[in-house]
Amino acid sequence: MDTILDQKTGARSGPARLDIVIPVYNEEAALNHLFERLEQTFSPQAMAENGLERVRLIFVDDGGTDSSAMLIARRIQQGADAMLLCLSRNFGHQSAVCAGLAHSDADITAVIDADLQDPPELIQDMVKLWRNGNDVVYGMRRRRRENPLKVFAYWAFYRLLRFLSGSDVPLDSGDFCLLDAEVVRAMNALPEKLRFPRGLRYWVGFRQTGIQYDRPRRMHGTSKYPFKKLYSLATDGIASLSIKPLKISQMLSISTAAAAILLIAILLIINVKNMPSGIDAGIMLILLCILITSAAQLLSIYILGAYVGRTYLEVKNRPTYIIRETISKEELNPQGGQSPQS
Repeated sequence: MDTILDQKTGARSGPARLDIVIPVYNEEAALNHLFERLEQTFSPQAMAENGLERVRLIFVDDGGTDSSAMLIARRIQQGADAMLLCLSRNFGHQSAVCAGLAHSDADITAVIDADLQDPPELIQDMVKLWRNGNDVVYGMRRRRRENPLKVFAYWAFYRLLRFLSGSDVPLDSGDFCLLDAEVVRAMNALPEKLRFPRGLRYWVGFRQTGIQYDRPRRMHGTSKYPFKKLYSLATDGIASLSIKPLKISQMLSISTAAAAILLIAILLIINVKNMPSGIDAGIMLILLCILITSAAQLLSIYILGAYVGRTYLEVKNRPTYIIRETISKEELNPQGGQSPQS
């Protein structure tokens, strides 16, 4: 790595190599536009201004069923400096991000979605912040032009995640980010199989800063994150970062046990003082006691089950993803292609 880190200011200078990880799942309608935006953003002049000696695209086809992989392979064959990782099936967006990070060996690595809701042009500003000494630069969504219900769900999730994790997890920050090579190595070295990249990105530490932007509506195709997947993402993120829900369930059990004892005491007092008129009230208290206790037990079992299920999946030690095929510029153009850089 030729970049020079100023020990006093943390600023970086010198040429740098950039990898851009792009998870893809049935995005053929957006890919041509994505390539155009990336070519404009990382023109030779723009790369020279930001001291980038190479920009490589790492596409991860997450078991898609359309012609996205074929379109990307064709672009690579035509000379695009890119790599395509084809997963053996749909492992999910988070697994696709991890696959891309595992294959990045550049000085800095960006992660961006293929649907262009995260503007590629912002990566140049992230590079400038990286040169100023930041190891992680994450995008913070100032406004989202999407389904209001989904916007509220995201808003609530990030605040719930911060509350349950007990730390300052960045609010409204998705997978869109720029990572120094040291951060990528630290994330790749973590042993867990059920991975939540944006949570791992925060957990590893280093110098982090955010950059705000407005997230536009999707221009092409449809969202690959229905509410069912969003719920799974949220629960995975919370379970991977915190055991506070387990502590809450313990306190809930203690509280409901105390409430049940109190209700029983009230029931006894009512029936001892006025048996005839206190029967209906006593029955109501019994039912209320049963309902509260049952609800607390069910909630505690649900929370416990969430952690037990994820522990079961971790113990099996299956890989986060399986790569079926790898296509690179060097393989398709062995004579004219650029040799891989380490």
